[in-house]
Amino acid sequence: GMELKKEYSYIEVSPGQGVYTWKDYNNDGIKQLNEFEIAQFADQAIYIRVFTPTNTYVKVNRDQFSYSMYLRPSVFKRENSGKATNFIARFATQTVYRVDKKTMAQQNVLHFNPFDVNPTDTLLTSMTYNFRQALFFNQSAQVFGFDYTFQDNRNKQLLTNGYESKELQTHELRIRWNLSKSWGVFINSVTGNKINTSQYFFQRNYNIAYYETESKISFQPSTSFRLSAIYKRTQKENIASGGFQKANIDDFGTEIRYNQLTKGSLSARANYILIDYNDSENSPVAFEMLNALKTGNNIT
Repeated sequence: GMELKKEYSYIEVSPGQGVYTWKDYNNDGIKQLNEFEIAQFADQAIYIRVFTPTNTYVKVNRDQFSYSMYLRPSVFKRENSGKATNFIARFATQTVYRVDKKTMAQQNVLHFNPFDVNPTDTLLTSMTYNFRQALFFNQSAQVFGFDYTFQDNRNKQLLTNGYESKELQTHELRIRWNLSKSWGVFINSVTGNKINTSQYFFQRNYNIAYYETESKISFQPSTSFRLSAIYKRTQKENIASGGFQKANIDDFGTEIRYNQLTKGSLSARANYILIDYNDSENSPVAFEMLNALKTGNNIT
């Protein structure tokens, strides 16, 4: 078929109803396409992104592929099962692979390879790719359990001013341990890379390697009340060619939740966030690395 080149613009909406926020990076007071970012906080989400069709088309081949598999060995567990079977039955795994891509058509060549998902391929005009592999241990147990997840998400689109692609690869380990009926400990550790590549807006190009770990202890004496103390440590570094930015973030938080059945619930969270950053804050890289906050002391 034919792939349509797109133009896009940003339209202001009511606060909280949008997705994007505007950052005037060059301080000229003019809203430019490379100055809009995905909002980190709801009150800043006051713009939506609107695509406009053009009259320019590119001939493409399209292929889609989806696959999912869920393995749960516990279905084979019996009362007389041995220790090995009982141990294996504690695990479960899930695999999901989906791709929808369009490749520039070549004469007399039918391109079909759902596993060729490199965004830098010059023949690739657009792509949405998602891969997720999860391993669960004691998934439904009340006392202790953990799960490990690997995710790889890639997106590429063809615009009038060139290609734009985004990639996110993460390894995540989550551990939960209920020490008693009232006390629980939760640990969440993530490492990964976030990549943005723009053929036209080169200042938006970055490859951020990051690592973060969050520890939370919760006190829940009843089903209606829960109090939590949270600490999260995040380290980020731009490892793209020419990149040198580094950020260290310490986040101390507390969270409270109260609910009454059929009547409603109340939740609140407060955080003190200390940020150390080695570059100017007025750039797309800084916005991404600082989570829309500032160097030094922050309160949310």
